[in-house]
Amino acid sequence: MGSLTGSHEPMGKKAQVASTDTQQRQSHISVQRYFEISLLIMLATGFLTVATTGKLDAISIAVVFSALGIKLWSHIRGLDYSLAPKTVTRISIFYIFFYGLDFLIFASGPSPIDRMLAATVHLVLFTAVIKIFSARTYRDYGYLAALSFLMMLASAVLTIGTTFLVFFTLYVLFAISTFISYEIKRGVESAARAPEGPFRLPDQNRRALEKALMTAAVGLALGIFLLAAVLFFVIPRYRTGYLTALSTQAQNITGFSETVNLGDIRKIMRSPMVVMRVIPEENPRSYIGVKWRGVTLNSFNGKKWFNDNADRISVPPESSQRFLVPPPVGWDHRPHRPLRYRILRASLSTDVLFAAAEPRELSGVRLLSMDESGSLHNPQNVSLPFAYDVVSDTGLPLASQLETASTQYPSDIQLVYLRLPHTIDPRVSELARTLTASATNNYARAIAIQSYLRNNFQYTLDPPAIEPEDPVGSFLFRSKSGYCEYFAAAMAVMLRTLNVPSRLVNGFQTGSYNRFGKDFVVRARDAHSWVEVYFTGFGWIPFDPTPADPHPVLPGEWDDYVDTAALFWNEWVINYDFGHQVQLAREVEQDSRNFQQVIRQRSEGLKRRGIRAAFRVEGWLMSHKLLVLVIMLTVLACLILSDKSGTLAELRFRLAWRFARRDAALKPREASLTYQRLLHALQRNGYRKKPSQTPREFAFSFLGTPWGPSVMEFTKLYNMLRYGQAPISFARLRQILQEITRSK
Repeated sequence: MGSLTGSHEPMGKKAQVASTDTQQRQSHISVQRYFEISLLIMLATGFLTVATTGKLDAISIAVVFSALGIKLWSHIRGLDYSLAPKTVTRISIFYIFFYGLDFLIFASGPSPIDRMLAATVHLVLFTAVIKIFSARTYRDYGYLAALSFLMMLASAVLTIGTTFLVFFTLYVLFAISTFISYEIKRGVESAARAPEGPFRLPDQNRRALEKALMTAAVGLALGIFLLAAVLFFVIPRYRTGYLTALSTQAQNITGFSETVNLGDIRKIMRSPMVVMRVIPEENPRSYIGVKWRGVTLNSFNGKKWFNDNADRISVPPESSQRFLVPPPVGWDHRPHRPLRYRILRASLSTDVLFAAAEPRELSGVRLLSMDESGSLHNPQNVSLPFAYDVVSDTGLPLASQLETASTQYPSDIQLVYLRLPHTIDPRVSELARTLTASATNNYARAIAIQSYLRNNFQYTLDPPAIEPEDPVGSFLFRSKSGYCEYFAAAMAVMLRTLNVPSRLVNGFQTGSYNRFGKDFVVRARDAHSWVEVYFTGFGWIPFDPTPADPHPVLPGEWDDYVDTAALFWNEWVINYDFGHQVQLAREVEQDSRNFQQVIRQRSEGLKRRGIRAAFRVEGWLMSHKLLVLVIMLTVLACLILSDKSGTLAELRFRLAWRFARRDAALKPREASLTYQRLLHALQRNGYRKKPSQTPREFAFSFLGTPWGPSVMEFTKLYNMLRYGQAPISFARLRQILQEITRSK
């Protein structure tokens, strides 16, 4: 028994040694560090995508990113910042009590349900942080991977911007990297034999493996995106919007409702948010000065403009999603200047459809309604981005025509568009009469007031001395500075004091043209107000009394690139449907036809140039016959000499053999050429080497002859030069060859 016990102890030690050796050899090719870093970066990408939606508070973002950064730093530095199981249990018990405090005190929200939701989100993020510092098993790793995927899924619902595309691309890359390293890690741990790397040092093996894994991940990601892009554009698309209704990204745009307080529009005029993009079909220069009309306000109570008639009429479709807008009053007496364009409207909290006046055709929406002022609305608006095509007529009558317009207005126009509040400052009407004292018609009166406001007032978003109780009076007589809303309101009120029908219009200016995307980018800061004046027989004519902004915000070149990418994202990803597929197929077909035509034209051009070149060469040859003959004879002589003299290397060897210095040495590659000279010399004396003979055997055949010693020595030197690469001089070989030649 004792012997048996003693025999088992060495076996246990051997097993321990073998296990240690296996671990050491396995560490040479371990992917544990790469796997954990890749998983952390994948989780960080998912969380960063959620953070960009603006739905998380700053403290939560800071805490989670700090945890991710600390853990990532520990992996890079080779440190262990993991939490012990007991520590995790204690922190979790503590957070149970903190959850109640978070719900009652720290979480924000208008209702208890909102506060509970915020506290629950904090609980989920706390669990993720704990898992980051305590992950040891595959279950923990799977939890973190699933959490990162849920973050990306939530971001896809909460956002529609191009930022999501960038983060999603990174997420796919790191997800592929994580799952590849996960499979390798599992294979290494379950292998019967520990794998070994090609290098002696573990760090070298690790770096080589990590580089190979990253290269494979990048290649797979690129392949996936290329295949996904092809499938995305080829598979039939129909926008159903199952999850898009959950999005809460609609941007609140003030100034486009039925009631607007003076000063409201300033809230959005400081924002660079893109409201819409206008893609023109004509020359962009045709859109200079064009404004995108939104809502029209007909009543003023001294503080705010509003519509007292909110009734709308439904516009019946002419065909599927194509509407013909009823013509406005005075349509027959106006010149016509049609503009065709496409509008990509962002997610806005309004159902207003913006268009250049006067819109005549509209397509791309399912329902269309119009109020009594001619403003267009989309009753099915669900605060989502969408696109629609418009044909507008922006032609205006001549000034001479408006000057002769009648001042007899319809009763409904007089009833609505000449009303003034009883509290209006009397100085307003006095100023209006003074400015238009020399005017003989309503057009001249409107121009006089417009010019006065443009030339004597300053544009600013922070006007001083504006009184909320009397915004128009304080603007005209105290501040004398403001922005478009005050200019338009002052002009409309002064015209009404002169019995000229007028109203306020809120919309947007033309926007900045992006030369890369070939579209007009309209931002919130382009919001604008202007005036429309009624002329009998011609309808409503626009006037703009606002002076130019002395400090306009000009887009940079980098902004154009970003806007171009956003335009592609909105048009060909968010709004991509079956109609876009048909358009894409037509464009591909047209481009293919154009490409074939270009190739055909270039081929014909090359053929014509080739024919002309051939005629020129033929003419030159015919006029230089003697020169051509000399060139041909020279080439023929070179060919003959090259055949006689062998290769260029042989020619150099012959020159070196004849003119080399006495102490010069042959090169090993010239050994065969040297031996050939010996064979030629012996052949002239009647001795020919058989193909089956080696140089040594051939030399032995000369024993007993006068050339025997010389041939043996020459052969010995040849073998030393060719196979031993020994330095052999020209002088000795020439001397031996001369001895053989003289002893015929």
